[in-house]
Amino acid sequence: MQRVAHLAKGGSPSSIVVMAPTRRSLHPAGAMAWLVPEQAAEVLDLAGGSTVFARELHREGHRVTVLEREPAVARMLVHEGVTDVWATPVAVLGQPESLPFKAQRFDAVTASDTLDRFAPGLALPEIARVLRPEGTLSVVCTTRDDTVPWVRRLAATVQQVDPQAMRGDYGQQAIRSVEESDCFTAVERRDFRNWIPITRDGLLEMVGRRPAVRALDADRRQELLGEVSGLYDSIARYPEPLMLPFQSSCWRARPAPCDPAQSGDDVLQFTL
Repeated sequence: MQRVAHLAKGGSPSSIVVMAPTRRSLHPAGAMAWLVPEQAAEVLDLAGGSTVFARELHREGHRVTVLEREPAVARMLVHEGVTDVWATPVAVLGQPESLPFKAQRFDAVTASDTLDRFAPGLALPEIARVLRPEGTLSVVCTTRDDTVPWVRRLAATVQQVDPQAMRGDYGQQAIRSVEESDCFTAVERRDFRNWIPITRDGLLEMVGRRPAVRALDADRRQELLGEVSGLYDSIARYPEPLMLPFQSSCWRARPAPCDPAQSGDDVLQFTL
């Protein structure tokens, strides 16, 4: 299912529901094409420690620069080699609040589940500065789709020990800063659903790696994972894996002339 919504500043979203095909990578093809529509675009990805989204962008034919604020992670990304055809380093050390790039350098700046980690009053003027006039800030927040009954049951089970787990609105509070910023205009939204096959072991690993679950004592952790395993067995049809639905909530915004002195925040704030 793909839900389409357009949101202007101060306006209300309207939506249309259509179907989207299954895709094994995390973000549907339609989401990738909508977020960065131009072929061979120059893209800056605010990676936050992972090259997953940068790799997806590259597979779509874009030239991607990965921004990373931690030196150790930046070195790791370089050694990973996001692609073997880039002539420039795959990672640039820097922070979104002070981007080390000239003005109007990129066609798109992307943030996949990372925008809420940055100080909006400092990062948004910088993002607007490095975007070309017709460029876009493209944001995606990916969550498990709890409109599916068994996913709601899974969420309720995990939320017994981790109330923040599988929240459908995770990270989306950062979008309000974009909508309210003088640095961006023409904010649009589309939601895309994607189905990813997952085995019982994969589901247990996904739940078990959550920090709140790892922090449980051995008996309580085993009890929780037993509940998850039982849920899987009650739904799956062997030998086929269970299909786990994800929702990619996507936003695009155009840069507007912006005075950094009027941008708001004067300190760095991070979401941990």
